[in-house]
Amino acid sequence: MILETLLNIIKVLLQVIFGWINLPQMPEQLTSSIGTFLSLIFDNLSLLGFFIRPLTLTLTIPILIILLNFEQVYKLTIWILKKIPFLGVH
Repeated sequence: MILETLLNIIKVLLQVIFGWINLPQMPEQLTSSIGTFLSLIFDNLSLLGFFIRPLTLTLTIPILIILLNFEQVYKLTIWILKKIPFLGVH
């Protein structure tokens, strides 16, 4: 549910930013495969709950993603800060 909401937010942001570009739709088979994969994960979350609390997963997965991609996140953050002239970041 959280991942689905996050993907919807990303989709809306991409439509706002790149809405003027005419992109083809994703293939139906790929869309159904992704939906099946996500439902498989979230339907079996109760089985995983025997070993790890779902709250722990919802907190650690985003942190893990950021830590694994720290260099790219840092570069993106610095690039954005450099674009704001009155901050004086060089």
